[in-house]
Amino acid sequence: MTLLNIADMLSDILDLQDVYAGTIDGNLDKCIGVYNAKTSKPQRICIGGIGGKACTKTLEKHISVLIHWTDTPTQAEIKAQSVLDILSDIRQHKADDFMVKYLECKEPVSVGRDERGVCEYVIEATVYYERNE
Repeated sequence: MTLLNIADMLSDILDLQDVYAGTIDGNLDKCIGVYNAKTSKPQRICIGGIGGKACTKTLEKHISVLIHWTDTPTQAEIKAQSVLDILSDIRQHKADDFMVKYLECKEPVSVGRDERGVCEYVIEATVYYERNE
């Protein structure tokens, strides 16, 4: 699963066109970016029987979701909470060649404002998914 797969899924779920993978358009006042998490954990791979990645049913991807939303802190916080609520409700969502089982999310954290004064929040999440066979 790639960041682009996740960005496309979030664009559909959030009904928002401006969702980017690995970057954002800093000229916009409202957009969301999906990034690989700065810290990640080793992949859990099945070791029983013949083992290996082919035998591992559920995989994980660690991501950061950046909510880049207006110059009004209250609006940005409300949007970040709304995104968290939607992400936390994802269950059994088919996305490209993957079935997203669920997302485990941390609370949104304010990371301040960008150079244009747009407020930003980050949600750290782990995506649990299966490859469609």
